[in-house]
Amino acid sequence: MYSSSDAFREKEVAAESKYVHDHDRELIEKLRKDLAKKTTEQAAAAAALEAAIDAAPKVSPIDVGYGSGSVSSSSPLGKKEAALEEKYFRDQDKEKLERLKKH
Repeated sequence: MYSSSDAFREKEVAAESKYVHDHDRELIEKLRKDLAKKTTEQAAAAAALEAAIDAAPKVSPIDVGYGSGSVSSSSPLGKKEAALEEKYFRDQDKEKLERLKKH
């Protein structure tokens, strides 16, 4: 029914399929290892950035001259304004950190 050439052809096709399957499996394993490494590196970088933000001196924008100047920083209104501005900048830093963690 089958000639010997058909059997050799089927064997050749099977061997090629096995080779392609094994090669693809090796590539997938390599990609998984690379992804795990990058994920670990990103987590370490995010932790270092978060630690640097926490360790940074907490300076009010009014203390460095960014305030409007119309309200004294020693008055209750000036202190509230300074606190709101500091909160704004901290929130901005947290948003930047979250964006970095996503990438």
